[in-house]
Amino acid sequence: MKNESQIDGILLAGQPTDDELRGLKDRGIAMVINNRPAEEFAEPERPKIPAGIEYVDVPFTSATLAPEHVARTRDALRAAKGTVLAHCAGGTRSATVVAAAQAEDAGEGLEGALRRIREAGFDVEGTPYGAFLQRYFEAK
Repeated sequence: MKNESQIDGILLAGQPTDDELRGLKDRGIAMVINNRPAEEFAEPERPKIPAGIEYVDVPFTSATLAPEHVARTRDALRAAKGTVLAHCAGGTRSATVVAAAQAEDAGEGLEGALRRIREAGFDVEGTPYGAFLQRYFEAK
C-alpha cells in the first residue's frame, strides 16, 4: 500500500487500491480506520471492505483535526480484535492521530508522538499536524 508503515504494530498507509482492500483479510487485518472525509472519495469505501473486517470512520482534514479524533482513534484501537490498518490519502493524517493516542497512553507526550511519526517515515514538523500535536499535548 502507498506509504505503508507502522506505529506500535498499527499499520498506516495512504489510500489502498480496490485490490488492496479486497486483500486485507489475507493480510490479517481485523479493522480499518478511515481518516478521509467522504468528499475525498469518488465512491464510498465501506462497501469495498471484506466481510468480517470492522470499519471505523474517523474523518478529518488538517483544518478540522480536533482532540475528539484522537479519542475516537484510541477507542477504536482499544476495541480492535486484531491487526489495525489506519489510512488516509497519504498516511500522515493517520500517523498523527495514531501517534498521539499511543504516545499519550504510554505517558510520553509530544516527544513520544513526534518520535513515533518520524520512525514511521512521516514528517509533521512545521505542518498543521505538528501544530495540532503541540496544542494537544500542551492542553494535557
